Amino acid sequence: MQTAGITLEDWWDPKGRFSSLHKLNPLRMDYILQRAGSLKGLRILDVGCGGGLLSEAMAKEGAQVTAIDLSPVFVDIAKEHARKSGIEIDYRCCPVAQVEGQPPFDVIVCAEVLEHVDDVPGFIRESISLLKPGGLYFFETINRNMIAGFLAIFVAENVLRMVPQGTHELKRFLKPQEVADMLAVEKVRVEDIKGFRFDPLKWNFEPTTSTLINYVGVGRKENAAAKKGG
Repeated sequence: MQTAGITLEDWWDPKGRFSSLHKLNPLRMDYILQRAGSLKGLRILDVGCGGGLLSEAMAKEGAQVTAIDLSPVFVDIAKEHARKSGIEIDYRCCPVAQVEGQPPFDVIVCAEVLEHVDDVPGFIRESISLLKPGGLYFFETINRNMIAGFLAIFVAENVLRMVPQGTHELKRFLKPQEVADMLAVEKVRVEDIKGFRFDPLKWNFEPTTSTLINYVGVGRKENAAAKKGG
């Protein structure tokens, strides 16, 4: 996706070119709160934060949020909106491998990120290295199948214009089991996966048990000391 020319107003307009993110954000937050409980005082790393929608929502719940993105345009937008909103978030323009100077995070969130990464196993390994034992790893991405490709790319990008054209490629989508397997290699056990579906009548997303298209999940990093003691 081209980032040149994208403004703060573009990103934060709930009816604009990023409207799908605005519609998904409350569902993401509900899921995070259901699985993590209170976020007050938790150290959270938001990987691929974009313009800061989810970062700000978590910070409003009392979390100490560090948020990173590779796009300087997005990071500048996020910083400016947080400044105007009076919200304190540590925004950084860097890859996950360069996050330094912070103790292990209680929670790591990777929303709409995995489908844009070239080396997914390496990315997962690097991000999980920043997660404390017993910490939670949230992920949200899109399933790889023809139905998901048709709806998430052709319909969402070209028909409904809810996502900028060129945002997604079918070959980059990931099946839930593929993500679970990569997390398991890094000693993170998936505890739950749920789906999101778009209801054209309500013009909004809603939770579903089906992971056919969009899905969100959470895993817990193995606590080595607890395992040894058991």
